[in-house]
Amino acid sequence: MFKASEQLVLQKGYIKPEWIEAQYAQQLRASQELSAGIGTSEVEAQLMELHASPGGLQFIGQEMRSPLLREALYESVHRSLIQVYKLGQGETAEFYADIDVAAAAIGVSGLPGQLEVTSDMARVDTRTFAAMPYVRWNVSNRTKFDILAATQQRMKASLMLQESAAWLRLLQYASGLRSGQGTTFGLSDTSAASNNAPLSVATSTPGRISVDQLAVATSNFGARSITGALKLYINPSRMADIKLFNFGGPGTGGNGYFAPEFQDMILRKGMQGAFMGTEIYQDLVVPRSVSLSIDSLVGAASGSENVIGYVLGPAEFVGVEAIRTDLTIETQKMVAQLADQFAGWSDSGFFIRFVKAIQRLVDL
Repeated sequence: MFKASEQLVLQKGYIKPEWIEAQYAQQLRASQELSAGIGTSEVEAQLMELHASPGGLQFIGQEMRSPLLREALYESVHRSLIQVYKLGQGETAEFYADIDVAAAAIGVSGLPGQLEVTSDMARVDTRTFAAMPYVRWNVSNRTKFDILAATQQRMKASLMLQESAAWLRLLQYASGLRSGQGTTFGLSDTSAASNNAPLSVATSTPGRISVDQLAVATSNFGARSITGALKLYINPSRMADIKLFNFGGPGTGGNGYFAPEFQDMILRKGMQGAFMGTEIYQDLVVPRSVSLSIDSLVGAASGSENVIGYVLGPAEFVGVEAIRTDLTIETQKMVAQLADQFAGWSDSGFFIRFVKAIQRLVDL
């Protein structure tokens, strides 16, 4: 018979990436051991028995929770860009912020907005992310063995998409609060606001990310006293721009980038995980290009820029995802729909801590 697996409980406070990776590896080992020790027919028989019992459907739903939560922590792109913080019971979500530049966070309605910053602290609201897939009884009777995997994957995809879209809306909003005022060289004519504002770096090759654009963007972090691993956040289609770095032909201005190690990554693997000191993260929710309104541009009162990607600083500088309620799964039999419904939800909020850790890559 089925044996209840140990429920995954997120740690309170900052969740280290190493802990997330260890949990994911533990899940893979447990899955392999289960597959090796039990046959398909036995699994189908046990699932059928559970499905017919009064509390069996709820048990199936609870068994889905731990692997789903582990995979969401490990696979969500935005959770690799910011810190993940588990709130304690009744804990107020307050974090240190940059008092000289307006902070930003996702509100209860899911829309980004400015936060009032008092004494270097900002309070973050959390909101519900939910998905409710269902399986019709006549379908589940034909595909009993796949009911867990198919429902779990659909739920995970929906929840990850919702959270990624909310994070991107916040990033776009925060990156447009201020852009490139003052100078970051030395102390002359430099204000705290200019050093702590988001910066825009224009491409030298219209229509795509350029080598010198990335070089300037990554170097700017040093001028802002931000050290650590940098991350390039782009739409997957922008990987073509990076692969063309090695091409110095027409339309590139002769800016071919020759690097044997980089060539080897492209030719042998067909992809690359890092370039010029930045780890590359791809997410479909990032538009190929988007016109963003900007509060103030150098030499102009206001305007907009066509953003084609972001370079972000280390997670502790960029922001936090505050989790108030872990992923929870409830089940019910929907007699009117002749189906079993699985409802998965979580309560979390996003906060951009230092906008100086955001560099926008913009088109000409």
